[in-house]
Amino acid sequence: MTAATAVVRLLDRALRELGDAGQTERACRLAAEAYAALEKSSPELAERFTGTLHHLTCVPPASIRDAVGPRPAAS
Repeated sequence: MTAATAVVRLLDRALRELGDAGQTERACRLAAEAYAALEKSSPELAERFTGTLHHLTCVPPASIRDAVGPRPAAS
């Protein structure tokens, strides 16, 4: 694993945890900035933040959330 990949994975985990802690909008803005910074030079690394944005914005309906409980912490 390259250093850049390790840093991207670390940032991804931190953004998911930030969103899970209730700071979803802030986490989304930062994920979008990370994507924009990487999209031209490292599109494969940038793509990870597409998944991060989906994680942050795809919230299950309330009935499902109530049935399964809170979203597990990002790994």
